[in-house]
Amino acid sequence: MIIGTAGHVDHGKTELIRALTGVDTDRLKEEKERGISIDLGFAPFRLPGGRLAGVVDVPGHEKFIHNMLAGIGGIDLVIMVIDATEGVMPQTKEHLDILELLQIKKGLIVITKIDLVDREWLEMVAEDVRESLEGTFLSASPVHFVSSLTGEGIDQLREDLGRIAETVSDRDKDAPLRIPLDRVFSVAGFGTVVTGTILSGTVKEGQMVEIVPPGKEFRIRGVQLHGENTGLAYAGQRVALNLVGLEKKEVLRGCVVATPGYFGTTRTLDVKLKLLGSASRPLENTSPVHFYLGTARVVARLYLLGRDELVPGEEGYAQCRLDKPLVAQRGDRFIIRSYSPMVTIGGGIVLDERPQRHKRFKAAVLEKLQDLEKEDPLPFVLQKLRAARGGTLQELHQLTKMGTDRLKEILDRAVEEKKVARAGDLYVAAETREEWATSVINKLERFHQEKPLLPGMQKAHLRGVLPQKVTGRIYDAFLKYLLDKDLIDIREELICRRGFSPEPAPVQEKKLEKILELFKKGGLNPPPLKELWAETGIKKEEGESFLDFLVYKNLLVKINEDVYLHGEIYNRCLEVLKDYLQKNSRITLAQYRDLIGSSRKYAQALLEHFDGCNYTRRIGDERVPWKLLNR
Repeated sequence: MIIGTAGHVDHGKTELIRALTGVDTDRLKEEKERGISIDLGFAPFRLPGGRLAGVVDVPGHEKFIHNMLAGIGGIDLVIMVIDATEGVMPQTKEHLDILELLQIKKGLIVITKIDLVDREWLEMVAEDVRESLEGTFLSASPVHFVSSLTGEGIDQLREDLGRIAETVSDRDKDAPLRIPLDRVFSVAGFGTVVTGTILSGTVKEGQMVEIVPPGKEFRIRGVQLHGENTGLAYAGQRVALNLVGLEKKEVLRGCVVATPGYFGTTRTLDVKLKLLGSASRPLENTSPVHFYLGTARVVARLYLLGRDELVPGEEGYAQCRLDKPLVAQRGDRFIIRSYSPMVTIGGGIVLDERPQRHKRFKAAVLEKLQDLEKEDPLPFVLQKLRAARGGTLQELHQLTKMGTDRLKEILDRAVEEKKVARAGDLYVAAETREEWATSVINKLERFHQEKPLLPGMQKAHLRGVLPQKVTGRIYDAFLKYLLDKDLIDIREELICRRGFSPEPAPVQEKKLEKILELFKKGGLNPPPLKELWAETGIKKEEGESFLDFLVYKNLLVKINEDVYLHGEIYNRCLEVLKDYLQKNSRITLAQYRDLIGSSRKYAQALLEHFDGCNYTRRIGDERVPWKLLNR
């Protein structure tokens, strides 16, 4: 877990951390000389229960608020530090506003330098602190009175921190790796080292990671926690990584170390925005602001989606258009400061990290954002699922950046609630599956209208109306769904509407009778198709549909693409073959030709057809029975 400090400049944050951990977090020469923290400081802290926490010490001076914001976003627990000699000061209030906007839930209050004041003054300061924090997340938090110089109160503070730490939930170690970087430096003999708090996932030595931006991959040479080589680190820990081949100039504070392929940069965000009640004026549409997310800092222009301005104390939806790309995901908290003068005026939560550009005052857009704002992650998963037109668990894991275990629980619940359907290993929104069903049924309806004599559409051809991601196994599962819903019939490789039966019109019946008569008359010398169309005056396309219908009715048998036989003649030829092979172990083409009294051409066509039906098997120039005798 990560513990952070907050409070006004020179209120004793760094001294307090030294008293708790034994580590001086001021590492810069200028910090030593001036006696104030300028940049982030870090220290390991062994809690009473044995848990190792990381401490982030932030600068309190207003000039370095951007550094404070880079360190405070990943904390689990805050220590609000207030000097007993001064009480609540401007940066105390600004830091508190920031903590509230970032939705930090746990913390305690420490009044320092108690060795410099008398008891009466201390009681007055404590009362002022309580009044100032009333209504905030710290209003019911314990207040500790300490002296970092004498050590008074430090042991009790350490015990209380340990108690609160036990209530902090673990972060998601199963999700994709994400580490917003807060420091980049070089170590002689090792190369470039980057540090940050692991917001999600796991990192280990030898692993390939991506730095975004610029979107380049590097191998991890070493993993350290608080200066010790561990080779492995988890979400909720501060980590230092030594990356092979990384140049210091390639990466800055605000970049993210991530699982390759999961996180890209964005320059547009949909957000829920809150303007602080203490803001000096309303926030107008298209206002530019300084925008802080994780360790990144950019300029954003805010497009208010449901109003023309946001007055102090109000909330509303907005689209942020950023001057530089950064990495974000749904649920990230951010802070905004006015463009000039730079004062914290608000913050909020990211609802969509990769939205389309919206027109303002659109009801559908506002409804979508209301869904995304809910704590329940299901609406977010559903929106990703709809946009992707379905996805496997792994694909949705990549789209949502959620751990697969948590994601599967959400999807299983959605299936139970009939909001999501599953076809094979593909999840689709229920309405998407119904859209697929409509497309299939409409395609079948058109097919039946255009070719009323055909019993159905080829299964492989019908699949073309569905997205490419619908693989064979998924397609079969989807067809079973349609079959169970009594929407289709499946006849081997043919699909038709439920209950459909091809019925010729009276004028077609006469043509069918004529075709059948010619094939019966032709016997084992059936009419060639070109001559058939010429003799009957039937166009080729219509004639082919007649042949398919007669085959479906078992009145004709298709021997190959060019040869059809009347059903009675075909059956007689098959029985001749069967009778012969019951008495003999094999038969030649010449023998079969003589038996049926046909030409070599049609005898060969029949034998090849019987091979294809697995009635016989060819061995050299002879045929032997295969499944014929069991027919």
